[in-house]
Amino acid sequence: MKENFRNLIFLTVVMVVIVTFMGCTKKETNKTGDEKIFCYTNPNVQLEFRDTHIVPDNGKFYAVGTCEPVWSGVNPGVKLYVSEDLINWIFVKLLIDANELPADVWYKDRFWAPELRKIQGRYYLTFNCQNNSGDYGDTATMKHYHACGLAAADTIEGPYTVLTPDKPLTEFASNDISLFEDEDGKTYAFFNNGWTDLHHIYVAEIDLAEGKLKEEPVKLINQEPGKWDGAGMEGSHVLKHEGVYYLFYSSWTKGYAVGYATATNIRGPWTKYKNNPLFGAFRDGEGKGYLFKEGKEIQDPNSPYVTVGHNQVFIGPDGRYWTSYHGYIVGRSEACMVMDPFWFEDGKIKTGTPTYTPVEVKVAPEMLKVFLGLAQHKKVSDKH
Repeated sequence: MKENFRNLIFLTVVMVVIVTFMGCTKKETNKTGDEKIFCYTNPNVQLEFRDTHIVPDNGKFYAVGTCEPVWSGVNPGVKLYVSEDLINWIFVKLLIDANELPADVWYKDRFWAPELRKIQGRYYLTFNCQNNSGDYGDTATMKHYHACGLAAADTIEGPYTVLTPDKPLTEFASNDISLFEDEDGKTYAFFNNGWTDLHHIYVAEIDLAEGKLKEEPVKLINQEPGKWDGAGMEGSHVLKHEGVYYLFYSSWTKGYAVGYATATNIRGPWTKYKNNPLFGAFRDGEGKGYLFKEGKEIQDPNSPYVTVGHNQVFIGPDGRYWTSYHGYIVGRSEACMVMDPFWFEDGKIKTGTPTYTPVEVKVAPEMLKVFLGLAQHKKVSDKH
């Protein structure tokens, strides 16, 4: 009887927590005079993605990510969602439908961490997967091991043509590919190796038209046993700000967390931020919640998060850089989307993420005419 009562109390608390988190998402963006206020509350359970990547395009927001089931290796492919307000999301289609693929292709299932990029007028979809009908370590046939693939389309909704139909981009097991277009027009692929004792993050210039790497991948940084990223590293994502490259990456050493490294040359040397991890979350053996904030573990009894991480970057409604990623919260087995702005101070990244109470931001003046027309927005403000 007591056990049933405790279970009832726990479920009640969980439901109250979830309703509270979603409260602000029911509030539409308000306009007062010439000001628009955008209100949101994390996490957003409408996007049950890991590794959420948000892409502004043609006055709307699109999202891709790792969809359920994550670990069984039989998820349906790459799902695309769309939103007009960054809050309410609608399923559009499968950009890659696993059920429509031949049984013997290497990219058949376990689709992880897709990303979408618009580069030189075309849309490029990167994905990571394998074929569970074979051995993903089978480097002899190059058919079945988990690795990185590339597809392209003329519109964001496709249809997409896979540019790596015969074999992956890498000659070894790899994961979490992310593209970066530099100012000189060259495009680079960042990714990590997988299923090894020591994880590295690599970079290689990529030929998008041919769907091939143009050089041998270069090792940039590696996991460091005994430190916050000692368990491994994944989820690379790069941006360039004032001549400096910023490489985000995630580790699961304690909970899940995001850090970054910087360089002035894309091939390095790269220097890890001394106050990593930048942000993250975990719960201890007693269920107490903690958040990582620039290398510090901060106990937060109100935090709903079990873990958060694997982030990407987009331009938000206030004209600043925003980051999107996934979070797991108490009472839910599925991942959900988290997003918040970040900015730069003296070359260092600053952010209040992960938040979980209502947040309001002013929509940038240049976005008032078309609130969601972010695809044409170029200037980024660093003012908090």
